[in-house]
Amino acid sequence: MDGLMSTSEAVYSLETILIRMVSRSLGANPDDLKDPIKINIPRYVLCGQGKDEHFEFEVKITVLDETWTVFRRYSRFREMHKTLKLKYAELATLEFPPKKLFGNKDERVIAERRSHLEKYLRDFFSVMLQSATSPLHINKVGLTLSKHTICEFSPFFKKGVFDYSSHGTG
Repeated sequence: MDGLMSTSEAVYSLETILIRMVSRSLGANPDDLKDPIKINIPRYVLCGQGKDEHFEFEVKITVLDETWTVFRRYSRFREMHKTLKLKYAELATLEFPPKKLFGNKDERVIAERRSHLEKYLRDFFSVMLQSATSPLHINKVGLTLSKHTICEFSPFFKKGVFDYSSHGTG
């Protein structure tokens, strides 16, 4: 049996090849597959005047080696959450920061909301990468994670979609 592999060796070898192929298609090394999407909200900006005054949160998204930034107001986060949880039931379990009737322009409240929205987005991607029904599922055959893939998944992440103010969203 010189030169022949056992079944277990062949399976192991095939798994190794598949991991390398997936890594290449994602444009990353296998370690990057653990956390292929990094997201943070480094700051928020006060926009508008008078009754149109509102805060916009800077959302910085990195998918493997691509990074881009969008500005979104709280209502856009809420709209995305409500829409996508209807399509993906597993998102309903995520804790979404509640709407505030009073104090929504208070600096302390906004800073806390920024932190909660950042945690929500990280949990959101964690769930979507693991969900078999998600187009972002990490084991989906032919999936190439990229800025394009994320923007096609939800317009929330697409630059220019909600651009009304100088910072980004309306």
